[in-house]
Amino acid sequence: MSLKEQFDSLQLGDLEARTGFKWSRYTANGSGILPAWVADMDFPIAEPIQRVVRNLVEKSDLGYCEPPEIGDLPQIFGRRMEEQLGWTVEPERIRFLVNALQGLDLAVMLGAGKGEGVVIQTPIYPPFLEAVSGAGRRLVESPLRRGPERFEMDLDQLRARIDRDTRVFMLCNPHNPSGRVWSRSELEAVAELAIEHDLIVLADEIHNELVFPGHQHTVFETLGPEVKERTVTITSATKSFNLAGLELALLVFGSEKLKKRFDELPHFVLAHPGILGVEAARAAWSHGGPWLEEAVAYLDANRAFLTDFVNRRLPGVVHGPQEATYLYWLDCRDLDLTMPASRFFLKRAKVALNDGAEFGPPGSPLGFERCTRLNFATSRAILEEILERMAAAVENA
Repeated sequence: MSLKEQFDSLQLGDLEARTGFKWSRYTANGSGILPAWVADMDFPIAEPIQRVVRNLVEKSDLGYCEPPEIGDLPQIFGRRMEEQLGWTVEPERIRFLVNALQGLDLAVMLGAGKGEGVVIQTPIYPPFLEAVSGAGRRLVESPLRRGPERFEMDLDQLRARIDRDTRVFMLCNPHNPSGRVWSRSELEAVAELAIEHDLIVLADEIHNELVFPGHQHTVFETLGPEVKERTVTITSATKSFNLAGLELALLVFGSEKLKKRFDELPHFVLAHPGILGVEAARAAWSHGGPWLEEAVAYLDANRAFLTDFVNRRLPGVVHGPQEATYLYWLDCRDLDLTMPASRFFLKRAKVALNDGAEFGPPGSPLGFERCTRLNFATSRAILEEILERMAAAVENA
């Protein structure tokens, strides 16, 4: 059976039996709810990764492992990035973490002091906001604006909001939840501001291999030596290869100065990824390429289907165009729903989506609660059922 056929043949009963919380949170007791929220794909993982994990379990080989910096994982990651993105990553610049959220928190804590400013472009992946508030840093919010065709950076507003106590710029590229792949010129404008205001840039590029045809990911630190020396890049195999439960992420430091701050932290504050995460990442970066190509092609077809469906059946929803990722932002403000969008679709359509309010700070006046985020990384049949339910709920409201 081809990978496309495997993706097409996903069965609801099998998905509802999963213990991961994308499904388990909503499908208990025969609720009939279809989850399309958190960033897990429903697809079976790549066979090389399955084989490695199966082999470890069969051999009871689940003990402590060496820190991944000691083995060849940095070189394997570097080869993958060079081949896919033209990005040269020397092994000594890499530090491994348990997960990407750990990297967000640490970068904010090390880059800015208490009360100092951290720039975030909303709507944004909620842990960005939590990293700032949890560390007692000050949010410098720069909302994206909806242009004639897509989300855009409001560079004049951004320039006006950065003040003398701003220390860090948190960049999400590709952007979650808008699906934008920032152009080189947009990134160069951010780089210019970062240099002018002496900002550290935390570049979350975890979706960098989930870019659709016609678009190209630019690694932020490659924009020039002055940019590189102030950039910390965070990425992982977990998003592209559907491995969120096998945790491993990494930071790539653009300068020795930035890496030194990290290396001065107490050893066990950082922790190491476990053996399953290490070996799964090794298999993904070494042998997972063909699976990922098929997965991106399938997602691209789902993207086209979703875009066409929303245009036809949900014409009041502002959306797209989707340039990367399988997470689709739906602006439902013009539907005049009587409740927040995610609550409406959960109650009226039995579809679980992400609450748009979580993608902005508490009490935001920007109306994100009237928006929602949909995960389309599932079979075409399940996606079609999700969308039919949503359209029927709106038509009957």
